Amino acid sequence: MISADVVEKGELEITLVLRGVPLEYANAIRRAVIEEVPTMAIDYVVFLDNTSALSDEIIAHRLAMVPLRSDGALERYRRPEECRGSSPPEDCYTSLRLEAEGRSGEEVAVYSRDLKPQEDPEVVPVYGDIPLFKLGPQQRVDLEAWARLGRGREHIKWSPVTVSVLTYMPKITVSPERCTLCGLCAESCPTKALAIENGRLRVDESKCTLCRQCVKVCEPEAIELDWHKDEYKLRIESSGALKPERIVLEAVAQIKRKLLDFREELERALSAKGAGS
Repeated sequence: MISADVVEKGELEITLVLRGVPLEYANAIRRAVIEEVPTMAIDYVVFLDNTSALSDEIIAHRLAMVPLRSDGALERYRRPEECRGSSPPEDCYTSLRLEAEGRSGEEVAVYSRDLKPQEDPEVVPVYGDIPLFKLGPQQRVDLEAWARLGRGREHIKWSPVTVSVLTYMPKITVSPERCTLCGLCAESCPTKALAIENGRLRVDESKCTLCRQCVKVCEPEAIELDWHKDEYKLRIESSGALKPERIVLEAVAQIKRKLLDFREELERALSAKGAGS
């Protein structure tokens, strides 16, 4: 039976336990989280003035890596594959403006909060305190940054996550005949998955990382480590562009879309082969 349980959830992270799911499917979700879920990011920058110590290319690269809020953008803007070409259609791009100048006699630090939306007030930097560059006295930067939806497989700046990890669910078996309750396994466990409580060895498999330190120190060889079949833990951490739960749902939707596209292509190829014979 297939199931997915949320075991931990925060503002930027979520941990799921997937049961009854083959490894290939679980890993497909992990990869789709990184590569297939679209977010907004700055695609190109038009410089109107730049007398700073940094070149246009360096500033543009730093701007591109600033995560932008994208929850509402998924409904309002066209998908990346619709916005390619020299003349993209409407609803592909939105612009942000940055204008800053160094004061007389002192440096001025420019932050991501200085990027001001020109058209869409919801597409703004997730964090306002990301340092971009410094301007010396009388130095000036004036630019327009254009953002669109993209996917992580095109460039990592469009990936909605900073962490996407799939791990086995540990299975700890303790032999009551061999265990002497010496406590060495509990002392060596870095995550405290093992502990001696009330004269018994307590086991918490959810904390185990399969580091095998307990097995190494257990002289009676009372502990065996394995993992549950078709049971995995998926942990993702959002960049802040999208809510973590939405990233997971969008990843599954992208996998479904790819499978439907593949089915259509396969049916077309088989039909053409049948007609040719």
